[in-house]
Amino acid sequence: MMDALYSAASGMTAQQTSMDVVANNLANATTSGYKRDRLDLVDLAYQPFQLPGGGTGQVGLGAAPGRVNKEHEQGGLQNTGRDMDVAIQGEGFFQVTRPDGTLAYTRAGNLQVDANGRIGTPTGELLQPRIQVPAGAGDLTISPDGSVTATVAGKITTLGTIQTASFTNPSGLLAAGGNLFTASANSGAASLGAPGTAGRGPLTQGTLEASNVNVGTEMISLITTQRAFEASSKVVMASDEMMGMANGLRR
Repeated sequence: MMDALYSAASGMTAQQTSMDVVANNLANATTSGYKRDRLDLVDLAYQPFQLPGGGTGQVGLGAAPGRVNKEHEQGGLQNTGRDMDVAIQGEGFFQVTRPDGTLAYTRAGNLQVDANGRIGTPTGELLQPRIQVPAGAGDLTISPDGSVTATVAGKITTLGTIQTASFTNPSGLLAAGGNLFTASANSGAASLGAPGTAGRGPLTQGTLEASNVNVGTEMISLITTQRAFEASSKVVMASDEMMGMANGLRR
C-alpha cells in the first residue's frame, strides 16, 4: 500500500507539471514565433516481488517528468502589411545581441528601429549583423534573400543584409524567455548565412509567423491531464483508507 501511495503521489506531481506545460502553451497561443512545449513523462524504477506461485514479478513506482521539448514546426504566416514585420518560411532563426552582449536567436520577426536607427526587437535586442537605418529613410524593403534597402535622399540604398542562423539540432536550443533561444551543446553552434541558402528558409516581408500552438489540441491535453490527476488523487485516498483499515486490525 505504501508503494501505491508513493506511485499515485508521483503521478499527481507529474500531471501537475504537465498541466503547467499546457497552461504555458495556451498562454502563448497568440505569441508571434512561439514554439509549443511538449512534456515527455517517464516511468520510475521497478521493484521486484515474489509471486505466490514461486515466480517473480515487478511493480512500478510511478511516473516523473522526463524532459520538456520544443516543437519547432512552422507556425502559420499572418499578413500584417507592416514593412518591419518579416517571417522566415522554413528553417532558420534571426540572430540578435542581448543587452549583456551575448547572442540569442528568435523566430519572432516583429522588428523595430530604435532611437539610434538600429534594427532590433521590441524588447531591445539588436539584429546581428547590425543594420542601421538613416534618419529620413523611407520605403524600406526586405528581400527574400535578406537584403535590406531603403530610399535615402531620393536614392535606393542598400542598408545591409539580414542573415539567419541554422542549427544541427534546433530542439536542443534553450528557451530564454522574450521569444529568445540560446545555443547549447545539444543544439550545436549556429551556422550563419543568407536566407534561402543551405536549407535556410527565405524571408517574407509584411508577415509574421504565428505561434504553432493548436488551441484545440491543448484543450484535449488539458482535459486528459486533469482526469489523470483526479484518478491519481483517488488512488492516494484509497491507499490511505486501506492503510487505516490495516492499522485498525492491530487494535
